[in-house]
Amino acid sequence: MSKTKRLAIDFHVHVDENVNYEKIPQMMRARNLDGAGIVTHNNFAFAKKVVKKFTRVDKTKVYFPGVEIDTADGHLLAFGINKEIPVNKSAAATVELIRSLGGTSIIPHPFMSHNSVGWTAANLKADGMEFYNGFAKIFLNFPNIMAKVAFKYNGFSPLGGSDSHYHKAIGTCFTWVEIDGKPSEEKILAAVKRGATFPAIRPIDQYDLVNFIRIVFTPKKGRKVVRFLDYF
Repeated sequence: MSKTKRLAIDFHVHVDENVNYEKIPQMMRARNLDGAGIVTHNNFAFAKKVVKKFTRVDKTKVYFPGVEIDTADGHLLAFGINKEIPVNKSAAATVELIRSLGGTSIIPHPFMSHNSVGWTAANLKADGMEFYNGFAKIFLNFPNIMAKVAFKYNGFSPLGGSDSHYHKAIGTCFTWVEIDGKPSEEKILAAVKRGATFPAIRPIDQYDLVNFIRIVFTPKKGRKVVRFLDYF
């Protein structure tokens, strides 16, 4: 009989916009994380490349690729897909497309200004939602509290993600995920779909502040990846 395991997973780790992603495996160990969803803005292919490298050099963790998509209503996260997701479609249409591809859709930071879906989330059939987002911690955690209060009973699996654009901010928010047997991307995403998730948050620290500055002041260049060093 398989024994249930509880994994610490950060579902929202960026590897674009000048992130020093070569240091991510080191920080994963320092934060005692078991896995991470590796994402870019609107460039799933790049996330796959980075995950392939991480998996080759760090076999102790589960890395899985995803993408943070610019929809007409705000950002969405997609995992478990096999192709790029078009941008600027409605959030509802994007969620349905992710589902049709066999993927897992997650609503990140639902109440973070212009890049969030806000109250539109109430009508979305996404699999999960970030009740704890690392970027939102800077605002006295108020956007996270709003998300939890507003959507606690809407059927979304509760998640935590650091939204780290700075490697030392990885794991400032994360998710406990319950699975059976050997950890894998498939089991982690299946746990999201069945609601076997428990969000967690660490006390705010200087890394949250640096992450905030990086997100706000780093040039986005159309939300495209701006660096890729073949460091392995």
